[in-house]
Amino acid sequence: MLDFMWYDAVMAGVNPFPVGVPIRPEARQIGRGPAIDGLARQVVEHRQHTLLIEERRVGKTSMAWAVLDRVRAADRGWAIEVNLKRGPITSSADLAQQLAEQARAAGVGIESRGEQVAERLRDGARIGGAPIVKALGKLLGVEELAEVADVADAIDQALATDDEGAGVDLRSVLHALVAASIAADAVLVIFVDEAQRLATDWHDEDDGLYAQEALAEVMEDHDGHAVLLLAGSERGALEKLLAEGQPLHHDGMAFDVPAIAREDWQHALPGRFAEIGLDVEPARIDQILEGTGGHPAQTMRVCAHIRELADGQPFEITDVLVARAIKTASKHPSWSA
Repeated sequence: MLDFMWYDAVMAGVNPFPVGVPIRPEARQIGRGPAIDGLARQVVEHRQHTLLIEERRVGKTSMAWAVLDRVRAADRGWAIEVNLKRGPITSSADLAQQLAEQARAAGVGIESRGEQVAERLRDGARIGGAPIVKALGKLLGVEELAEVADVADAIDQALATDDEGAGVDLRSVLHALVAASIAADAVLVIFVDEAQRLATDWHDEDDGLYAQEALAEVMEDHDGHAVLLLAGSERGALEKLLAEGQPLHHDGMAFDVPAIAREDWQHALPGRFAEIGLDVEPARIDQILEGTGGHPAQTMRVCAHIRELADGQPFEITDVLVARAIKTASKHPSWSA
């Protein structure tokens, strides 16, 4: 179970206006509670493979992280995450390596749930109409599985990698993740950020299609244990990824990321400014929101500039100061991106 108590000890040092980075913990997100609840219901409760397709810097990754952290904190199963923008990940082997490393770090496996798994095996649980042992063997590419130890060894072997990731196969890794979630009767959420890169950045187009096909297999019915959460912001690339005839076409349900309500900004921002010794009137918050349209990243950027312009001097925020901060923030390349 995750322990966020350490945040309380360092909260005074937390930037009240983070710019350009996802936000953790969930409590530091403004106005996102109901939306995160809805996303968690769709992904975790209803086990719906989900697409988060929105413009950049509106909070997709922060919301996804909140759902993953809820899964971990509740000890309901496992949550793993990969960002295709980092690394970079440009092949199915790269992606397999990252998923395997994340899975091992998250403790994906059945050793800790051995008794529960053994009971499911003894009771003859069935997956897709087949006995669970046979279904797991098919997933793992093993002819016969007789004991819990056999299942655990097959999963561990599929998730083992060397320093270079040589011989790591994406389909085998994904099958091992699905098998672990089925055997342990646990939810497994796999978050793939910047998913549009599956269609744009792969060195080998055939390998890119292989990666998409492997992910699409997870999105087929596997008794609702493993769930994919795909996020992206480059609409043109995503349309190519999800186009008719492509492996991921029509897979997954979209989730709408709503705008943050003005009331939530009005409620939260005074406290954020108070953390750094500044007072802000409701009219100044309205002025900020008029300048940013309530866009999350742009609003945080303007507030960050107000903080810099104030230069650590505690005084009331004026309309002139806000206007200067908006003008400065609007010069950043991401303002219109």
